[in-house]
Amino acid sequence: MKAAYVEAYGPPEVVKIRDVPMPAPAEGGIVVKSHATTVNSGDARVRALRDPGGMKLLMRLALGFNRPKQAVIGFDVAGEVAAVGAGVTDLKVGDRVLASNRFKFGCHAEYVQIDADGLAVKIPDNLSYVDAISLPFGGATSLVFFKEGGLKSGEKLLINGASGAVGVMAIQIAKLMGAEVTGVCSAANAGLVRELGADHVIDYAKTDFAVGSERYDVIMDTHGNAPYARVKHLLRPGGRFLMVIGNLWQMISGGFQSAVISPRDDKAAVSFENYAYLLNLASKGEIKPVIDQVLPFSDIVEAHRRVDSGHKVGSVVVTFDQG
Repeated sequence: MKAAYVEAYGPPEVVKIRDVPMPAPAEGGIVVKSHATTVNSGDARVRALRDPGGMKLLMRLALGFNRPKQAVIGFDVAGEVAAVGAGVTDLKVGDRVLASNRFKFGCHAEYVQIDADGLAVKIPDNLSYVDAISLPFGGATSLVFFKEGGLKSGEKLLINGASGAVGVMAIQIAKLMGAEVTGVCSAANAGLVRELGADHVIDYAKTDFAVGSERYDVIMDTHGNAPYARVKHLLRPGGRFLMVIGNLWQMISGGFQSAVISPRDDKAAVSFENYAYLLNLASKGEIKPVIDQVLPFSDIVEAHRRVDSGHKVGSVVVTFDQG
């Protein structure tokens, strides 16, 4: 089978497609025949060893000093169960699943071994593999931040970076929760952001929302250019700042600010319950998958380039044609 290897930290061109042995299911695990995966901003950060600031040494210690310890990255896969290990009773060969090995990665491959401590959720019949795989990165992130931030019906929420993979899911989930949503994005994406449910849209090229007079109960920064220090004056009393991305100093200082929400357990988002909930919402038409591009696995380097551009809207999906 073929897998995409990150053989060194660097630009998209460090990703190479290689022939590797087929995996076998471990006890309590499965093997998934891949139909679709994504290249997201997290994958790009791992590939490039790109940190928000001050965390490069920590990243090397966690991921690998000179090159990734796990050369095949990729967080999620949508496909069909190809084999099951001993003790697996809830899935069978042929089941359509959305699966993840969490931070063990390994999903940029034609066949993916999902360990017993990974997760696999059945995909509803009316959802395609492409639609299913576009949901978890942004959707699960939004769910865990809104839960820890205590977003409530009737509250005013501002989302900075409203057209990215997290932003497009956050808008829709927040509206289902009854929030009044303001999205910050480019003029080119304003129509989509409104279509997804945003009540107000701010074009960042024309208006700096940080110097405005509007006040919010919750501010969600998915882009990293609106840290707490810059926007805290926009929060109402009791307001919360959801720091989806931040540099080392922002994370340290945020730990001393009760208003700053940055989940301590990164694994909290990647749960069976969150994935199942997102698939159910999408199957009922209550949230809409947002897909920037669909590229074949042979063009995975181009998928990384698209993510690196910083202009993708929603998810960049990679598909597999294995006959």
